Amino acid sequence: VTKVIADNMWVSFAIAIIATILQFAIAIPLGVTSATHQYSKRDYFVTIFTMIGISLPTYFFAAIIIKIFSVELGWFPSSGLVDASQTYPATFAGWLAKTGDMLHHLVLPIFCTVILSLGGLMRYTRTNTLEVLSADYIRTARAKGLSEQKVIYKHAFRNTMIPLVTLLAGILPSLFGGMMITEEVFGINGIGRLAYKALTQGDLPFVMGYNMFLAILTVIGTLFSDIMYSVVDPRVKLGR
Repeated sequence: VTKVIADNMWVSFAIAIIATILQFAIAIPLGVTSATHQYSKRDYFVTIFTMIGISLPTYFFAAIIIKIFSVELGWFPSSGLVDASQTYPATFAGWLAKTGDMLHHLVLPIFCTVILSLGGLMRYTRTNTLEVLSADYIRTARAKGLSEQKVIYKHAFRNTMIPLVTLLAGILPSLFGGMMITEEVFGINGIGRLAYKALTQGDLPFVMGYNMFLAILTVIGTLFSDIMYSVVDPRVKLGR
């Protein structure tokens, strides 16, 4: 079980780390701009986009993008990690071509994961930013004559990140734990798809090992989240 997990978790990790980086890079700026332009058209657009991202099931949205971008337009492959009809020589050029083929296959799974993950994080960021912007020290900063950009991105943004650090506790298990439904729909042999097959086939040793693996990652993620508090919150100090 340990060998199977070690051999297959890196594919899931590659998908999840790229999706997570894109998710934070898109969701946090959209959440902040939605809060700073409350009740504007921009805010309503972000709110509607958030509701769509939260409401759509993974298998439904994945089927839609496969139908559009793979079946109708033919831009991206619908399943697998590499083209089974292609052979790549054991050279640098072959490795480069294989890497490009893998990235081409991963566009749709990553796109599906990012879009469905944006909603919750955008709403969380918007709520935290609105709460911080109503604080007394923000009012004081504006009264001192600071520009709105400095008030938002120097004073408010760092305090907005404090609650978001809590989300780091759940990121590590999701990075290495895979995405069962996404990997199953797109036919990617990652750790998530293996766990799904183990559940349907009653493979108890693998299911127990997989759950223990996720439990360890959760504990490590919680520890990492606590450490990150000292980075974003000056009131928290590491030490005795």
